[in-house]
Formats: sequence, C-alpha cells, structure tokens
Amino acid sequence: MTLTYKIAASIVRLLGIKKIFKKPKKEILEYAEKQNAKSAFDIDKAMKRASRKKYFLFDRKAMGHRFLTYQKNENPGKGAVLYLFGGGMIMGPDKLDYSLSERIMEKTGKDVWLLFYPLCTADRNIQETYKVCFETYKIMTETYEADNISVLGFSSGAVLSLGIFLHNNALGKPLPMPSRIIAVSPGGLPNNNKAESKEIWEKLEALNQKDIMIDPAYFNTAREIMTGEEDLPEYMTDGTSGDFSNFPETYFYYGENECLYAYAEYFEKAMKKYDANYEIIVGKGMCHCYPLIRIFREGREAQDEIIKLLKS
Repeated sequence: MTLTYKIAASIVRLLGIKKIFKKPKKEILEYAEKQNAKSAFDIDKAMKRASRKKYFLFDRKAMGHRFLTYQKNENPGKGAVLYLFGGGMIMGPDKLDYSLSERIMEKTGKDVWLLFYPLCTADRNIQETYKVCFETYKIMTETYEADNISVLGFSSGAVLSLGIFLHNNALGKPLPMPSRIIAVSPGGLPNNNKAESKEIWEKLEALNQKDIMIDPAYFNTAREIMTGEEDLPEYMTDGTSGDFSNFPETYFYYGENECLYAYAEYFEKAMKKYDANYEIIVGKGMCHCYPLIRIFREGREAQDEIIKLLKS
C-alpha cells in the first residue's frame, strides 16, 4: 500500500463520508439532490473541450434519457464501451466519469457511451433504470456487432453492468451478449425477509470497520428507495440471485477493505453455477472503486489494466 493511498484514505476518514450513509431516507435523498446540482453536466463546456482536444462528442437520448458518445471520428468506430457510472442509484456522473470516458476513448480507439441512466428518487424505482439501460444497449447492438461491445460499470453502475444481462436472460435472451463485462465493486441489497440474509449481513458488518467510504446501514435505506412500493424481480436488487447463463467473459474488481467485497464469493458461486467465465481481482488494502482514482499508484495500475482489457 503506497504512502499516497494511505494519506488519501486518512483524508477520506477525516471528512466523515461514511456518516452520510447512516442518515434516514429523506436526508440522503436531499443530500443527493444537492450533490447532483453541484455536478450538473454542462454540455456547452463539454463540446468546447471535445473541439479543443479534437474528438467528437454526441449528445443523444434513449427513452428520454441522455447518453453521450465519445468518438475519435465523426462516424462510429468498429467497437464501443458502455460506461455506467456509480453513485448508489441516487447520484449522477461527475468529472471522474467524464475524464475516464474520454481517456478510454483515447487509449482504446473505441467509442464510449456514457449513459445518464434514471436515478431512483422518492417517486421513481429501479425498474425504470433497468428499462433505460436495456434500451441503450439495444441501440448499441444496432450500431456495433455485440462481439465488439464491452460494458464497464462502477458500484451501482457495476450492478447494472451485470443486471442488464440478467434482465436480458429473464426476458428470454432477445439481445446478444457483449464481448465482456467489467464490474467494479458490485454488490446487492439484502432482503431481510430471507433467512440467508443474516449471513451476508454478518460479512458486511465484519468489513465495515475497514471501509472508509460506505456504511452497510445504507443498504436497508437503498432497498426502500430503489423498490418503492413495488414487488420487483429479486435480481434487480441482488444480482447474485439472477440467471448468469450464457454470460460473456466477466471481470470483478474489489477493494479488499470495502464492505461490498463480502459479495465477491456470492457472485463467484453464481458464476460457477451457470458455468460462466469470470475473474475476480482484489486490490490489497484498497477501498471501494479504487480503479476510478488515478492519484495513487494502485488505482492507476488497476485503471490501466481495465483499459487494456477494453482495448483487446
């Protein structure tokens, strides 16, 4: 573990980010609304940057929701990456997501689709999120061969990167699978009505003291936010319960010191059950979504490794 990482982790602890996740539903949604306002996307500024850096940026929509396409050339390339940001399903993309989307496009030569999927709010549950993600991937398959599409997701976006194709299987497999999925820190929301939830809660709590960012207390609140009053398919809130048959090459990235690392073994069991090809990469001593951050060596190396996978 590098000194730079240790310093960054200490700063995060001092900022008390974890405290946010212990707040009640109303306060968490209010906090998310304020954060989303601060990081609101400026399309004019983004277009000027694209022009200055000599690439093409297209602003499009799927089911009324924005997605950006970063392209080296005016016409679509041969391959593409669907990028799904993290934020607990309540916060939108930020500068890190825009810069990484741009970086992936530059380093791989592939188009990058950054989807502003619908967030869960007091009056919108995760079912709409799945519909929009599925429709966006469908549009991609009309532009590129599925074998030339990769899907990358962070945190809640990692859940969706897997969930799109669990949803596809649940619908009878109407769309072809992509070439690969890279899911960084995916987890689930324990269903407290199930006896087996006790085991995952114990594992989440055991890792809680090591986690500098997320408190498991949020998962109960998140389940309430994401499901609302509806009875949704369990795979939409806990991907480990879904059908992984016919899944493509799938990579899971976890930080050893994040509570969501508890889900690694459950995803592994699910992948083995359906004889799916997978690999789990664990960053020793690392935090949640560490490959997203380039200021410390461990994050840079993991991010460069992911970009290399996306390029192949």
